[in-house]
Parts: sequence; structure tokens; C-alpha cells
Amino acid sequence: MKISKLKVTQAATHDQPLLNSTGVHESFRVRTIVQIETDDGFTGAGETYQDQSAVIEPNREWLIGWDPRQITGARMRFHGSTASGTKGDTSAAWAAVETALLDAAAKQAGLPLCDYIGGRARDRVEWAAYLFYKFADENGQGEVATGAALDPAGFVRQAEEFVAKYGFKALKIKGGFFHPDVDIETFRLLRKRFPKSEGYEIRIDPNAVWTVETSIRVAKAIEQYEPQYLEDPTDTIEMHAEVKRHTDIPMASNMCVSAFAHVRPNVLQGGIDVILGDHHHWGGILAFKETGVLCRVMGWGLSGHSNNSLGVSQAAMLHACAATPELNFPADTHYPWTDTDGDIIKGGKLQFKDGYMEVPDAPGLGVEVDEDALAERHDRFLRDTPSNRSEMILALDPGAKPRDGSWTGFNFPNYSKPRW
Repeated sequence: MKISKLKVTQAATHDQPLLNSTGVHESFRVRTIVQIETDDGFTGAGETYQDQSAVIEPNREWLIGWDPRQITGARMRFHGSTASGTKGDTSAAWAAVETALLDAAAKQAGLPLCDYIGGRARDRVEWAAYLFYKFADENGQGEVATGAALDPAGFVRQAEEFVAKYGFKALKIKGGFFHPDVDIETFRLLRKRFPKSEGYEIRIDPNAVWTVETSIRVAKAIEQYEPQYLEDPTDTIEMHAEVKRHTDIPMASNMCVSAFAHVRPNVLQGGIDVILGDHHHWGGILAFKETGVLCRVMGWGLSGHSNNSLGVSQAAMLHACAATPELNFPADTHYPWTDTDGDIIKGGKLQFKDGYMEVPDAPGLGVEVDEDALAERHDRFLRDTPSNRSEMILALDPGAKPRDGSWTGFNFPNYSKPRW
């Protein structure tokens, strides 16, 4: 079994104007799709975030002819250097390649991917609603919640739509755009509408925009509403450790503990209680399983991070979660924000039921790439320039300035992210 073909395709798909600590999502997001075919007729697909083609392509020469079952050797050989010097993320690039290798190898074995890598811990995976303050989508193109949610009441209405449509019991507040007092009020109203006594859990993530002092103040204000955890309220492991001295709310992270190199500092500092694993960031589905082992050894919780997945990445995360027994919190998912007809897989989007997604019984990932849909998304990548939607923020606040350089087209070299 040898790889005979390798195809790397950038795909651009519509994104709604969601708000976070750095500003507003651009009008479309870019994903990289990796596809392989073997000499005995099996195919595999992988997906990762942004354009990672410059990292993947220099590995083409040795990947052609490689046995996709030899994952360890491939991971050791995969390199992140680029011929052009273009920047990329080696872990994220490898994650897409590894997923494609595992997909093809599992198909050859006649097993679902999670069973191929050791067996499943669960037949269905629970997910958390990923909720945002947001502007109304310009053309109502999204699958869900296309209207505005610019205050706590609007945020609760969005949550109601997600719960009614997908059945989620875990709800995540993406905070950090507005003043912390707005996030506190949103948490209060959300808990009032979705009480813990009815099985609802609420978590909040301001993307490290708060100081230690503000993080402590917010933690004290929301303790009464029994948060599931507080994710990345501030910047570093050490700063999280200081916040923990003032609250019993678990601290979670996908920012300051997002790679194996960050594990030892967290052991020494004790800042993070819950790791948000992500096969893109940590370097593949097998690395996600290794993260689970680390969490078991250290007594940490394990949840899942999300980053604008299309169907291939959603399926990969589904199998990773299914095969990792240490996962003890519902994983985040952006997948509902993908348009009904915006995916790149055959047969339409994967479906949630009662907040869960069933693990497919088909060999491999259980999804196949729709070549026509992929070609259309690739054409958009080549043809269009995404709008940074800065005019939306300026209409809301004429004095607003870019955060962390995220508003392309503006030039404020002395501006840095505000610290509440």
C-alpha cells in the first residue's frame, strides 16, 4: 500500500461576522484540504486551518511512495521548512496529512478510524454550543443565528436557537470584545435561562484579554452561577495560577497550554486544570490521544478546542474524541456556523442530535470530499479577497481601533490589544 497521488487544495468558505477579543471574523475563512490516493485504490482526506500548502508541498517528494500505515515514520520525517520561506504551522500542516493517511489506512483495514487507532471509548460524542456576540450576516447566508447579537439579551436569543436546533446542553460564551461587565451580565442571563438544575453547563472564554485583577473580579462575580470552567481569561500559565488563588472555578486553556512543550511549565506553575485539545494544534489525531494520556497522568480535565472546521476536520475531531477515554468535557465546535450548503463533503453536513454526534460505522473518517464543492471553494480562494468587516465595528464605535493587527487595511503601529 503506497501513496500514488497527493492533492493539496486551499478552500475559502463564508463566515459570519462573529466578534472576539481581536475584532470581527473576516467574510470568509480559509482551510487546507489534503487528499491522497494509494496504488491499491484507497483514498484519504485531511483538513486544517488557514493555508498550509507551503508547509505541506516540500514533503510531496517523499510522501509519494510512502505507506500510509507507517504513521510514526511519516511524522518523524515530516518537516516544516518551505522553499519560499513562507510561514506556516508545522503541527497544523502535519495534522491534515496524518488525518489523510489514517483515513486511507483505516479504509484498507475496513475499520472506522477511531477503531483503527485502538478502539472507541464512546459511540457518540457530546459537543458544546460555541456562542458569539455578532453582527447580522450581510446576506443571511448562515445555517443558524444569522441575526445580530450585540448585547446580553441578543446573546441569550442566539443560545436559544442553538439549543432548539442542535440540542446542546453545554454553552460557551466567546467574550472579550465588550467590557467585562457585559460578559458578566450575559453569563447571568444565560444561567437564568438555562439552569444547572436542568443539566446545562456554561463556560466562558475572553481569549486572554483580561488582566489578572479583572479575571479575579469576573470569577468572583460569576461563581454564584456555577461555571463549568473559565477559559483563558488572561495571558500566561503564571497569571492563571494567580487567578486560581482567588477562585475555585477550574482554569482551562487552548492558548497558553496548546503544545507538548507547554506541559512541563504547567506542571511547575499549576495554572491550568483543563486542557482544550485540538488535533490541529497538537499535531494530529494520535497526538490528541497522547494529550488524553497526559491529562490522565496529571489529573487534568480534557475538553476540545475548535477552529472553524468543515466536514473533514469535524469528522476527524469526532473520531479523536471517540477514541480518547480521558475526554470528560463536551468539546467546542464551530461546525454549526458552517452554511447548510457550505461544506465540502458529499451528502450534506454531519448532523447533531440532542447535542451529540454519532460516530460513523463506515471505514475511515466516514466522509468523502465533494470534488465540485471543493473546486468551487478553491475558486473563491483564488478569486476573492476577504472583507475584514471593519466598517461594522466602526459603525458600532467610530473611535474603535484594530486589535492585534486583525483589521487588515488599517495601520496603527502603536496599537496593542486593550487590557480590561
